[in-house]
Amino acid sequence: GLPLTLTTERPEPIARFVRLAASEVGGGALTRVNPIVDQLVAGMTGVLGAGTLLRYSGDVSSILTSLLQASLLPVLLSYLSDDFGAGNVLHFRRTVSRALLSVCAVLGAASFLVYLVRAPLLRLIFLRGEMDAGGVDRMIEVLPYHLVGAAPFGALLVLARAHVAMKNSRIMVSMGLLNAVSNVVFDVLFAKAIGLKGIALATSCVHLTVAIVFW
Repeated sequence: GLPLTLTTERPEPIARFVRLAASEVGGGALTRVNPIVDQLVAGMTGVLGAGTLLRYSGDVSSILTSLLQASLLPVLLSYLSDDFGAGNVLHFRRTVSRALLSVCAVLGAASFLVYLVRAPLLRLIFLRGEMDAGGVDRMIEVLPYHLVGAAPFGALLVLARAHVAMKNSRIMVSMGLLNAVSNVVFDVLFAKAIGLKGIALATSCVHLTVAIVFW
């Protein structure tokens, strides 16, 4: 029996949430252009199937950080949000520092392990289908350049959660722009220098650059 009236007015907490969410979505949308740029630059290297080789080798390296995103980061965000909401800045900083050290150490060790077994691993995964031995061999060469960026990407993810916990999501748009622009610059420079491996290295350098600025 209560009357419902349509209105554009919203409580301030809802409006604040919408602004924060919009900033995160905007920043994320800017970074989505990176794979497209990578594929375009890969097509200019003259390597047969360059885009596919780059994509598959990148997928293998991203398994490490995917596990991190599915396990640690949601819990970390909850703890950081509680600390910041309670005004416990000292504990907040300590938690971020410990998370960074732990994530970088684990991802660094895991990346080194994958580097050591990359040849049999990639042959096991990809040499059973349509990909030929030459393509797998080239992926074996490219994968280490992806792995270099695993620890920086993990640090980036931790620091991004720290900014979200501080309700500093407005930074995400500018960080997304930095991500996209630096990716173009590094792609062009490194692809010209070392070809397909350079595009993988460019992605790793983007992760390191963004992590440093986030810090």
